[in-house]
Amino acid sequence: MKILTVTCESIQQMKAYTEAGADEVILALKDGCFSSLHGFSTEEIRKISAANPGRTAVLMNRLFGEEEKQWAEDRLTEILPYADAVLFSDPGLMLTVQRLHAQDHMIYRPETLLTDTKDASWWMEQGLQSVQISPLLTEEEILEIARHVPQTSLQIHGRLLMSVSKRKLLQAYADIHELPSLCNQKDLFLKEESRDGRMPIYENAYGTLIYTDYIQESFSCMNDFMEAGICRYEIDANGMQEKEAADAIRIYHRQLDGQKEDGSTYMDQYQYLPLSSGYYRQKTVK
Repeated sequence: MKILTVTCESIQQMKAYTEAGADEVILALKDGCFSSLHGFSTEEIRKISAANPGRTAVLMNRLFGEEEKQWAEDRLTEILPYADAVLFSDPGLMLTVQRLHAQDHMIYRPETLLTDTKDASWWMEQGLQSVQISPLLTEEEILEIARHVPQTSLQIHGRLLMSVSKRKLLQAYADIHELPSLCNQKDLFLKEESRDGRMPIYENAYGTLIYTDYIQESFSCMNDFMEAGICRYEIDANGMQEKEAADAIRIYHRQLDGQKEDGSTYMDQYQYLPLSSGYYRQKTVK
């Protein structure tokens, strides 16, 4: 079974994305994420899940300190009864999941860290629903993992999270330059002197996030990904207009249904977006 999943920040988006062909929506847990997505409380997630005709997944990808252990366990226990999947990064959550016998609800999603077959295999041996391959690998490396590990996931579209730091980098910048707080602002970018692209940067109470200066697209790789056995395909709509995301969903949905579609119409229509195949065609430096 192939699942097309997309991040979602409102009921309106949920309706638009499921109508476009998404099988699942991903909701960010408030105070539980390394993400600039809008966060929902567990009660809000429950209500949205009840209104969702498809699957609902919850993003809970933050690393939790010892003093947050009970909070994280309580939130996970609340979420599991009505979530079809929970995307997590902190291995400590596995203790709670094992106690609740809910391993098959969990998807290991450590952002940039899952990069080889051995790691992916070990996590799947723990009884998880899926593991998410790092999207910052080459296509060859992604296919190698997918061919040897069943039920893998991959982010195929949207900005990629490149860096997470618990340091308050924007706050430090604001303090040095005597600026107002830059926390929780979603319109900030980094620009390197030698590059044209702008990398979105976001800071909340839990750290600083830096995203790619491009929007990943995978239209020409989908046949290879499907043949390799990848089962979950994620679109991160964070920072995209609703129509931009919905049109991408429609194309990937047709591809997953076996229709001939190369994405050229999307690329032509949205030439103003910094669309890129990312690291797929690049050689790994050794």
